[in-house]
Amino acid sequence: MLFIALFFTPLAGVSSADQARFHNGLSLQGFTGVLNTPNAHVTDEGWLYAMYTNQEESKWRQKTSFQDNYQFSIGLFNFIELGGRFFEAPGAGRDLSANVKVTSAHLTSDKPFFPVFAAGLQDVGGGAALLQTKYVVASQDLGPLRLSAGYGQGPDRMKGAFGGAELKLHDYLYLLADYDATEKNVGARVVFPQFLKVPFSFTATAKSSLSHEPGNFDIAVGLSLPLDFRMKKEQRGFTRRVEQQVTSEPQPAPAVSDLVAQGGGLDALRAALVGEGFLNVRVGSLGKTLVVEYENVTFNHNELDALGLVTGLSCRAAPEGYDKLGVVIKRRDVRLLTVTAPLAEFREFLESPEPTRTLRDHLVVDFDTSDTDGAAFAGGEDNWGGFNTSLILAPSLTTFIGTEVGAFDYYLSLKPELSTMLWKGAAVTARWNVALDWSNNLEEGEQFSGSRQPTQFDRLMLFQAVKPLPSVLVNLGGGMVVADRYGMLNEAVWTPGGGEHRFRVAQGWSKEEGTHRQSELLIGAYRYYYSPLDLAVEGAAGRFWAEDKGGSLELKRYWEDTAVSFYYKGAKGVDRKLWQTVGVQISFPLTPRRDMKPVAKLQVRGADDWAYSQESTLKNNHGNNPRGSLNYLAPYPLAVNPQPTQALYRSFHNRDRLSDAYIRQHLDRLREAWLRFGKGV
Repeated sequence: MLFIALFFTPLAGVSSADQARFHNGLSLQGFTGVLNTPNAHVTDEGWLYAMYTNQEESKWRQKTSFQDNYQFSIGLFNFIELGGRFFEAPGAGRDLSANVKVTSAHLTSDKPFFPVFAAGLQDVGGGAALLQTKYVVASQDLGPLRLSAGYGQGPDRMKGAFGGAELKLHDYLYLLADYDATEKNVGARVVFPQFLKVPFSFTATAKSSLSHEPGNFDIAVGLSLPLDFRMKKEQRGFTRRVEQQVTSEPQPAPAVSDLVAQGGGLDALRAALVGEGFLNVRVGSLGKTLVVEYENVTFNHNELDALGLVTGLSCRAAPEGYDKLGVVIKRRDVRLLTVTAPLAEFREFLESPEPTRTLRDHLVVDFDTSDTDGAAFAGGEDNWGGFNTSLILAPSLTTFIGTEVGAFDYYLSLKPELSTMLWKGAAVTARWNVALDWSNNLEEGEQFSGSRQPTQFDRLMLFQAVKPLPSVLVNLGGGMVVADRYGMLNEAVWTPGGGEHRFRVAQGWSKEEGTHRQSELLIGAYRYYYSPLDLAVEGAAGRFWAEDKGGSLELKRYWEDTAVSFYYKGAKGVDRKLWQTVGVQISFPLTPRRDMKPVAKLQVRGADDWAYSQESTLKNNHGNNPRGSLNYLAPYPLAVNPQPTQALYRSFHNRDRLSDAYIRQHLDRLREAWLRFGKGV
């Protein structure tokens, strides 16, 4: 009766508008759901949810004085969520585990009164499985009420039938109740929208068990974050009324067509591009084609930002008589890619997003830049990028979570890096490691002391890039690879066709300064890119950095300039033991969208691709090791595929996004960049 009263008494005061949407929040177990049970929905696609809760598991309340739970979930697609959980309960256990749930919601969302189904796993993998269960669940929305029921196999949680209900009283308030096959629980969830132009939003949940000390509350606080770091005009779980409050009228793009032939000609266009901070700029003509070459060093989130500004300025300044625009993208003065289309289509697209399809049909994107070889260029070479130097300031963070020796260990350092272009295709890079802070288990003689690098000069390398074929790029590197190793690190990339396929070979050799021990690496990799979802799948195999032999498989998806990866590594090292790990990585630019222009050949900026990863070793069952049944770290770096800042995917290929497939899929980014950066130029 309490259940019924809790959920149906307020229904009369809930408007139909407030019934429109549900916020798919995290349960206190880390999967989307009610309190301790799941519903049949998943984390919204392209969102990261994180939560802390102090809830103690009912089965070990008498064993532990407290329990800390840290959880996250990512909506990788509209039908699946992938998440992780770490908990620390002294006297009961410590564990790092994964969750996964798959839903049918995307197939049945347009069918009224048709339930949504889902299946999931909790506490997947690892050597210590303390909260395992497998479950199926169905959910049905009835106006502001969502009912869920399912069955779990356990053995640790939800062994048997379970159910739950969520009542939406308002966009910001939900009442919750569930039965998790052991206890009955009631609670409430408060959901806050994005505000003050900050993309984060926050949640808070309070829960009380009716089966154990009713009136005592467990709490949970969390946040949700769009992975593209953009404010959302529409948030799931909020009604149209709220969406209209945060929607603003689109701003008109800087006019292009009415300024044709008023830009002062090719010299003025070249001067404008140089003034915007572009290097190695050349502007010329080839028949009726306006040819513009540039090298971008300031728009370090995405090359399309630079391409949008260059295209807009070129369309605005093009004198009469030109009917086509060809833009050549360069790196270290190496011509990488040509983007060509009729000027009329470019202008119409930049003024209005409607002609996107027309531009896409006429656009030619090609790694072969020979079509512009015969162009006659205006101006001199005073904008040559030689000796241009970037000082990159970025932190490095390594964490060890849920290991056999500690709940949380970390190592934080600053890695300043200087990179200077010497001549065409050549750059010298120097990097330091400045140790800032670390936990006790990284002190001298402790378990993870080998992972603490001292403050030192740790890299000095010369790289030379060459382009022997239109779709082949080679990068040769040699010098001090890391602080105690001297050698070489070379790679070659072949990207045939439109960029959907990429083949990479990496080869390296190094010698330790003190021991003179030599090591070799040889890695082959293949990547497939699916442009409609910005999704890449890459497999690699060979001999890796620590001379371990094996392979890795990575699933990566981009949301704007943020990439989320889930990966698996399996390799056999010099100890002849097979080690396996799974992990998650998030990477994004840790620098403004537009960095400072070089001043006297020097530019200071942040990292264009800062990454943080966390992985967990799978159960290894090494019989000759007393810790073989535990979930602990391999004694050496596993399946490391070295790709420094000057690697091709990053330094040349726009974080592996410089291709026909990617550019066609993201033409709106060109217009958005022109809208934002073209005003006032």
